[in-house]
Amino acid sequence: MRSDFSLESLPQATSPRADAKPQSYGPAFTPSPGDTPRVSGSGPNGEPLYAARWYRRPYDDELAGYLSTARGPGWGLIDCRTVADFRVEDCVVVGESPQGSRIGKAVQAAAWQFKVRPPQRAGRPMVGEWVRIRIFYEIEPGAAARLRFGN
Repeated sequence: MRSDFSLESLPQATSPRADAKPQSYGPAFTPSPGDTPRVSGSGPNGEPLYAARWYRRPYDDELAGYLSTARGPGWGLIDCRTVADFRVEDCVVVGESPQGSRIGKAVQAAAWQFKVRPPQRAGRPMVGEWVRIRIFYEIEPGAAARLRFGN
């Protein structure tokens, strides 16, 4: 043990400037400028409906099992309520093409895996609001199904 050690010889830590931005932790959030755009229509009980913005797009293998029961090519359109952790629930099918293809039901069944940012107003996330999600299901001859994501 050293006997010549003194706390007075250590450099003094400086406190952060009052105008310095605090360090933020957690998932990156890069909002688009302005408020989340509303889309035509409304939620199941007349709630405002917003365009969905992905936090993470679903992987092809997350949707493949659900879409295997559908007939493509086409698309499924669902409205969902946003909840914590970028999840959605209470999803309802609002459209599909071609009619009777079961793509809408397949997208609805797979929605528990979706990661969607809640809409925002004045820069604040609004968890609990409704978003519209469109999934395109395309089949190319001689190739595996390909997915595209829309709002």
